[in-house]
Amino acid sequence: YKSTDGGDSWRELARGLPEGDMGKIGLAVSPVDPDVVYATIEADEEERGFYRSLDRGESWEKRSGYLSNGTGPHYYQEIYASPHARDTVYQMDVWMHLSEDGGKSFRPIGEPHKHSDNHALAFDPDDPDYLLAGSDGGLYESFDGAASWRFVANLPVTQIYKMAVDDDWPVYHVIGGTQDNGTQWGPARTLNVHGIRNRDWQVPLGADGYACAADPEDPEVLYVEWQRGNLVRFDRASGERVHIQPQPEPGEPPERWNWDAPLLISPHSPARLYYGSQRLWRSDDRGQSWRPVSADLTRGENRYELPIMGRVWSVDDLYDNTAMSWYGTLTALAESPRVEGLLYAGSDDGLVQVSEDGGASWRRAAVAGAPERAFVNDLVASLHEPDRVYAVFDNHKVGDFAPYLYRSDDRGRSWRPLVGDLPPGHLLWSLVEDHVDPELLFLGSEYGIHFTLDGGGRWLELPGLPTIAFRDLAIQRRESDLVGASFGRGFWVLDDYSPLRGLDPAALAGEALLFTPR
Repeated sequence: YKSTDGGDSWRELARGLPEGDMGKIGLAVSPVDPDVVYATIEADEEERGFYRSLDRGESWEKRSGYLSNGTGPHYYQEIYASPHARDTVYQMDVWMHLSEDGGKSFRPIGEPHKHSDNHALAFDPDDPDYLLAGSDGGLYESFDGAASWRFVANLPVTQIYKMAVDDDWPVYHVIGGTQDNGTQWGPARTLNVHGIRNRDWQVPLGADGYACAADPEDPEVLYVEWQRGNLVRFDRASGERVHIQPQPEPGEPPERWNWDAPLLISPHSPARLYYGSQRLWRSDDRGQSWRPVSADLTRGENRYELPIMGRVWSVDDLYDNTAMSWYGTLTALAESPRVEGLLYAGSDDGLVQVSEDGGASWRRAAVAGAPERAFVNDLVASLHEPDRVYAVFDNHKVGDFAPYLYRSDDRGRSWRPLVGDLPPGHLLWSLVEDHVDPELLFLGSEYGIHFTLDGGGRWLELPGLPTIAFRDLAIQRRESDLVGASFGRGFWVLDDYSPLRGLDPAALAGEALLFTPR
């Protein structure tokens, strides 16, 4: 589409463009010649590729069939036109590609000692040899036209999916599964005058990192994973890594693992692990052996038979299946700390299931008000009430960014919403419950962290945080520290939040309040 009045009106451009369905499209206008517009277009085998217009988009010519690959166009498709030469264009990809003939041919630019998976590029208008690149590994700059790169090592911009804390003494550690930067483990604080340094961190596992846990009895033992359920037990003292992913029996269908498979250490035994594929697995020997404790806990539907944009699509339509989660998978697990064997499991297709007998039998817990197939982001079994459980839902994949948070006080038989006065559009990711005050809850959202002093009636935003998604939260109980895992600004720690316990509206309304330090 094109607008010539600043966006007040638009008209569709079609001459020379693909006539069939188009998927993700990247656009760039040449700073050297504004008549030149470039487009990289996901389409069918015949029509997809790189296009150029010489008349501000009125007509187009297909220049080549090059399309971002690797993990697919859904992850790339950004293009950048050079301010120094009209026909020079860069396309973001696993390895960045360069065209110097207006898209007719592309070549990798060369990225020695640089992280792959490129997404952003900036130029120096006065220096044609300077490039500033943003990738899954962070920020890099080149002063010689990509012959060599310098990594910017002092920016805390890690994207963290899931996190955990250990009980090490005298300093506890945080562990997080990150986007394409492995699983990272490091101290929450330090006595070093320079503060926490890069070399204080370890990477126990590479690739993308997701759910993780630390053994509550032995902080040297970590559980880490990479995508689609590849679970590893890592011994920090010896460096040993043991792949402990549960496997189906011969003749059984393959397991369906979410990209971020849920992991839980039982609060009743540090040797007991729970892990979710489409069914729930249990180990009582730290992952040496496993047994399933459920059948399929999802709807078991084929996603390609479900309507998208109002209809079911043909098998030969534009499907981008590379680097995607399987569908019909478990995404959240909880066990009541008060009642051994009281288990909760949530799925990516909107189900919450409950077992009161360690997995021998299960029942669906219908959550009134939650969208039918919303992704279950989090389940939290209460530390205080044996029958209480919280559920966090996410419906953003269908364009619904509303917050969905519910509490049940009867083991999932009935639910009530806890959204209260949360701002609209605040997609929710995770929840934690204070271990002393049952009314004090913390909530990670797409735009920060909120807390409530009255069990969810009124929510307040925690100040001092970047406006960014906090995908996971954890509480280090010994220190009463709240730790947040942000998706793009690393870890954040609120040291000793205990003064928040027991606060009432009168205290908050006062001009000032003096707390007793511990």
